[in-house]
Amino acid sequence: MKTKLTFILACAALLAGCATEYQPHNSEGGYSEAPIEPGVWRVKFASTPYTLQQQIQDFSLLRSAELTLQQGYSHFTLAAPDGKASAQPGPDVVVRMFKQRPPNGVNQYDARAVCDRLGTRYEVTCQPRPL
Repeated sequence: MKTKLTFILACAALLAGCATEYQPHNSEGGYSEAPIEPGVWRVKFASTPYTLQQQIQDFSLLRSAELTLQQGYSHFTLAAPDGKASAQPGPDVVVRMFKQRPPNGVNQYDARAVCDRLGTRYEVTCQPRPL
């Protein structure tokens, strides 16, 4: 019984090591972004097959928040690349940034709050706006 438990724990640790980290895109996956227009960016997150869907969503949201702060904005909304009004965080989103909270009724995120919450979970410090 102890051998089975040890084997299961070893497999779980091995798979966790194969999951994609929060990092700029490289051969092991990660995030990338490209500007579309001022205050609008496309954020993509590439992952390995071992990365959990929740982690992909979290990393997409975290990069969107970090990028929003780096660009000098405080809030953001997400849209699907095909132009849908709103989208859930995922591997490919369009981030629209705002200097203040957007009007009610829009799925919106406070960039600092997202960075604080998810940054703590994944031990990531959101980078300040470049000078």
